[in-house]
Amino acid sequence: MPGKDLFRKPFDEGTLVKLKIYKDYFKEWLPVFLSKKEPIWRTVQIFDFFAGQGKDKNDVPGSPLIAIAIVKSIEHFIKDNGIRVILHFNELDQDNYNFLIESLKDIEGDFEIKPYKEDFASLFSSLYESMKTSANFLFLDQNGIKQITSEIFNKIISLKQTDFLFYISSSYFKRFADTPEFKKYFSFDPIEIQQMNYYHIHRNVLQHYKSLIPNNKKYYLAPFSIKKGSNIYGLIFGTNHTLGIEKFLAIAWRNDKMRGEANYDIDSEKIDFNQPFLFDHFNKPNKRQVFEKNLTELILNKRLIDKHSVYLYSLDEGFLFKDANTVLERLKKKKDIDFQFKLISSDLHRDNDNTKISVLN
Repeated sequence: MPGKDLFRKPFDEGTLVKLKIYKDYFKEWLPVFLSKKEPIWRTVQIFDFFAGQGKDKNDVPGSPLIAIAIVKSIEHFIKDNGIRVILHFNELDQDNYNFLIESLKDIEGDFEIKPYKEDFASLFSSLYESMKTSANFLFLDQNGIKQITSEIFNKIISLKQTDFLFYISSSYFKRFADTPEFKKYFSFDPIEIQQMNYYHIHRNVLQHYKSLIPNNKKYYLAPFSIKKGSNIYGLIFGTNHTLGIEKFLAIAWRNDKMRGEANYDIDSEKIDFNQPFLFDHFNKPNKRQVFEKNLTELILNKRLIDKHSVYLYSLDEGFLFKDANTVLERLKKKKDIDFQFKLISSDLHRDNDNTKISVLN
């Protein structure tokens, strides 16, 4: 065993939340590419650019071992369907790298493991061309905020079949917004950042990355905020496919049944649907109520005119199709609208029925 065992620490609660979401999504993502008898992509690559030690002091698996376990669980598809699977694990810190190599020792299978000890930007640049001819999943568990620059972000979203999940120290935005180092990477107004609700910082970080998406490109992003001690961190998920965002949002809502976006009460609402406040003015609208109100207005004002536009709006707002269905069914029952299409709960990419909604009033 390299180094001193004291160097290793147990994962904290926030890290375990992050790893659970990573694991849950990767379990959904991988079979899409491995299980097809006639795969579209003959090479599947998994990139973990900040891989860490592989596991914690108590042998709880980190992201590299989680990925390997999931690959091994459906490994038969690799051989049966003739697919090449490559797992790239990078860790720049020497001690962490030594632990990582130890964690990967003796692991074998019908897949390739490629470890690196390189600077992220350099390694990303050297591997980028290979991403253009494969299906890719990128996990970018950076320490801080500076690695996912606008240039890196735009390169990632230009790839054809690539989903990513990156981790960012959102509270750094509030702490360091006025420093020259911060201004090198982000154009936030320091005064505006200081006025932000601390618990909402990650939502604003998400909006920053959304603003980098070209106007003519349809791309989906979704956040999940994580509170660790007094600091706010967060995951940002990205995909160019509705199936990817459907799957991620389903996982987010399983982990946060109130809002689908945090491991804490992000709006400080202290919601208890069984015990509302006695006076109505204390019962402020929650995220779901705001979504339903806005969706209702957009349908009745004929700004969302068909099935697909309603469902795409739901995904952009971080909601599931069943949440849109609630609104559609309510409006139809009230005879405000009529539609003849069948409601769906998933797989929008397979749905070819895009019948218009009739507004009756």
